[in-house]
Amino acid sequence: MKVLMIASGNKKDGVSPIVQAQVHSLRNEGVDVVVFPVAGKGIIGYFKALLRLFSFIKKQKPNIVHAHYSLCGYMATLTTRKPTVVSIMGSFPTNNFKKKLVKWCIRNCWDTTIVKSERTAIQLNEQGLHIIPNGVDFEVFKSFNKEEARKVCGFSEDKKYVIFVSNPNRPEKQYGLAEKAISSLNNKNVELIPVYNIPHEKVAHYMVAADVLLLTSIQEGSPNVIKEAMACNCPIVSTDVGDVRWVMDGVEGCYAADTFEADEISELLKKALDFNKETKGQERLSAIGLDSKIVANKLIDIYKRLLK
Repeated sequence: MKVLMIASGNKKDGVSPIVQAQVHSLRNEGVDVVVFPVAGKGIIGYFKALLRLFSFIKKQKPNIVHAHYSLCGYMATLTTRKPTVVSIMGSFPTNNFKKKLVKWCIRNCWDTTIVKSERTAIQLNEQGLHIIPNGVDFEVFKSFNKEEARKVCGFSEDKKYVIFVSNPNRPEKQYGLAEKAISSLNNKNVELIPVYNIPHEKVAHYMVAADVLLLTSIQEGSPNVIKEAMACNCPIVSTDVGDVRWVMDGVEGCYAADTFEADEISELLKKALDFNKETKGQERLSAIGLDSKIVANKLIDIYKRLLK
């Protein structure tokens, strides 16, 4: 079985760590995976890549095409008649043109559509959707020596660190809300650290070294940073987006806010900082089947059914 993965990317870094991790997990299960990174930004960048993709498919002759994000799904529709799987990574809180177009493609173009959370499935309200959150590689994201991790990250012994694992300049991540929540703590020993533009493997060091991971996004599908932090048994405070509340359900030291108010998030940060020990996050991930190996085999089952 040969699978072509189509995903947003650029010439320097290739596709995102999320897609890279899925490719790695599928290859570990014996699947032949080739990757087509779509360089460029926005619709114009995608249209420029269409001709290259058409040639790439003709040369590689995949059995299955698996596109990540809706724009890559449209590209697959325009360039191949191979069985097509599309993973929708985000959510659709409003009934805009993008949502209507995705719904039309689900019904008329794509053979199988995967969403990352039940919330997104409800928003789209289409038949036959598969809810498969991305898995976590427990070989990379795991608990290890906290003192060693803090040295690698340059953290001081006498401070508390809250990490924000995303680019602060992305408006949907609401870094300003994170800053307000930290400011409301009125504690000079607590420092907010943005973590981005570093190797994916090193993110695990920050998650082990940190006292809390904070996510303040306005919307998400199934945020990988939450699952990765759980795999490292790091305490978490998050807004109630995507499947966060379900994924963290019952894990002491992990809290989902009911609002997007800085004061509430600040109160939850106090609780998470006072928790001051490892959570049982990885145990919860294992219980709900979010090991990357399990997720890879769910994808392989979908591929096999399509080929039949």
